[in-house]
Amino acid sequence: MEPDKFRESRQEINRMCKNVHSLIDQKALEESKQGYEKVNEQLKILKPQAEGEIQKRSVKNLGIKLKNLSTLIHKLKPKSGGARKAGKAGIVWDEARLADLDTLFLEKMVQNMGADDNAAVCLGTTGKGIRPNYQIQFSDKTLTTYSGASHKPNQKSGAGKTKNISPPFSLHVIETILAQKKQ
Repeated sequence: MEPDKFRESRQEINRMCKNVHSLIDQKALEESKQGYEKVNEQLKILKPQAEGEIQKRSVKNLGIKLKNLSTLIHKLKPKSGGARKAGKAGIVWDEARLADLDTLFLEKMVQNMGADDNAAVCLGTTGKGIRPNYQIQFSDKTLTTYSGASHKPNQKSGAGKTKNISPPFSLHVIETILAQKKQ
């Protein structure tokens, strides 16, 4: 390729790379991906036209620059919280969803409920629903909040004053689910 045209193409690709890097710095994931694709297409066009050792080395260096941009783009995370802030509901707990919990998790929950036949448990509606925090209301009206990860009482102040909880499930309901899972 004629050296002047090659230099112009190389400089344009470098400008595009700088723009993509700027988008990465702004944490604009989708825009970064789109910019990267455009730069990649330009490099694919330029690569077969490179003649001589200097032009081929220049194309190779541009390829390395693109690979670094790709790595940086992969480290970007999609913006979160937008759906929740827009009114997305949390986890909806029902008996079927409760039955999806691990047997050991349910057994530890029942163990924390003790022998209180009138105890009821409410589960947290945030997170992924794998090891949800929960609170148990005992028949004497005491309320204890538990960590879903350790099944130990939560020591955080205000932990029991949350609005992100499910309706209550009785001890009987949880024991019935456990019995069905063990069959």
